Amino acid sequence: MKKHFFFFLVFLCHTHVFGQNHSAVVFSKLYPDLALDKSKVENFSLKLEKGGIYQFSLQQQGIALYYVLKSESNAPVFECNTPDDIDGYEKFEYKPEKSGTFILQVKRFEHEENTESGKFTLLVTSLSKAEIAVREKIKAELATENRKTVQTIDIDHFWEAYDNLKYCKTRDDSVNSFQKLYLDRATDGLLDFIQVREFTAKKYVTLVTKYPRFYQSIRKNTYQTKKVEAVIDSVFFNFKKLYPNFKPFKVCFAMGILNTGGTISNQFVLIGTEITTSTVEVDLSEFGNTEFSRNLAKTGNILQSIKGMIAHECVHTQQKMPSGKEIKCELLYRIMREGFCDFIGTLVSSNKLGSNHDYGNKHEELVWRDLKNELCNENIGNWLYNYSTAKEKPADLGYFLGYKIAEEYYNNASDKRQAIVDIVEMTDPIRFLELSKYDQKLRKQ
Repeated sequence: MKKHFFFFLVFLCHTHVFGQNHSAVVFSKLYPDLALDKSKVENFSLKLEKGGIYQFSLQQQGIALYYVLKSESNAPVFECNTPDDIDGYEKFEYKPEKSGTFILQVKRFEHEENTESGKFTLLVTSLSKAEIAVREKIKAELATENRKTVQTIDIDHFWEAYDNLKYCKTRDDSVNSFQKLYLDRATDGLLDFIQVREFTAKKYVTLVTKYPRFYQSIRKNTYQTKKVEAVIDSVFFNFKKLYPNFKPFKVCFAMGILNTGGTISNQFVLIGTEITTSTVEVDLSEFGNTEFSRNLAKTGNILQSIKGMIAHECVHTQQKMPSGKEIKCELLYRIMREGFCDFIGTLVSSNKLGSNHDYGNKHEELVWRDLKNELCNENIGNWLYNYSTAKEKPADLGYFLGYKIAEEYYNNASDKRQAIVDIVEMTDPIRFLELSKYDQKLRKQ
């Protein structure tokens, strides 16, 4: 469970709305540690004005939440029902099309693995007219960029904020620089990125302070994103040939917080440019002799590296989620989703595979045997996204094994075109593993 929740300002006085008892929300007041259990449903009433912009923040504290915002007609206008953790934050904004009293309903997310009880903290803020005017001005300035399939202007805004640091006298000044010159001027793509990966101005200040040589040396590489349109066009063209149902997303290049090279939202492929454009020529000394540093020390052409990342993330945009049923074998499912992206992405981009594949190919039987011991675990830490913890073996060996399962399935398939569809649209990991005959092949060796 992985979702972030917003802090709500709630004034706990009671009013009767829609015939029910609700707590009326006072904007910009924090309501901490609100108790919740299986039997309890919390309803909060909010008087929202047409044209206003309202920011919601919920913090889960030991319990996963379901929440929905409803209009006066009781119609849902915003809903989150897929939390990924029992702790963390979720943020969203809402701009009403008409004035009225809205109800925010919060309750325990119904799942057998969720805790019985816990707490949450709520905050709702309302932007001032001046803040909304600034938003509208920025929106007008970004209109042309937001219409583009590939958005790169956020890179320019980041470096503008970075350059402004020399005029900042305090940490608060530096935070304000990144907030006003970068985050507040976000394209539609970066707005999604901020939500998906929890970017904050404070985090940027911490990073540029901790890794000054890295940021000074990565800058010229990040501008390579200005040359990517032809590269992305070729990815979309090749993908469409392989998978006729391919529906391209927009692509946003932005400076992240060193926590992802790429991810997706509902409408964007989101690229962490500071990771994707890093090479051996960048000063990585501040990261030490770590797996993360080795991952950043890429060789070869930057545009080709970008091509591989885009191809990988494009597969994620086409993958299907299981409908109406629980995922069987969480770890296996996750390594398949990532490894399948590597397999299809390599067919699309012709990119070279990473060091995890070099190690995996030399120790394939051992690596697979180790994974089988954890096959249906929920903890993915030994196999995915573990650059900060991997020591004796390369990180992301789950990607390697997912790739090999897809490769075996594809090689055994008589209809290669259908095999591509099956790989992209996989929803049953156990069944797919059986059909791939990957385990059977290794047991015979």
